[in-house]
Amino acid sequence: MTALLKTTDVRCRIDEDLKARATEVLNACGLSISDAMRLFLRQVVATQGLPFEVRVPSEKTARAMMEARDIRQRFDSIDDMLRAADGETGENTKAR
Repeated sequence: MTALLKTTDVRCRIDEDLKARATEVLNACGLSISDAMRLFLRQVVATQGLPFEVRVPSEKTARAMMEARDIRQRFDSIDDMLRAADGETGENTKAR
């Protein structure tokens, strides 16, 4: 299996206002500009063209994403989370 190493930089000069506005939208989607560019380029290759449209999640989806992040931060592993969901006490549960 080939390791996925980041071996090159991609640079793009854009208007400062566009960068700020795009950063705000991407942050709302849970992405950095670098994350979004990697995602975009992988999809360009996979679909051999412009592949998708990214939008800010709905209010309901954004709340669910925040709840998932909060839950993830309370546990050291998925096993700990599942034990807690089953009512078992896990030793690796993070303190709140």
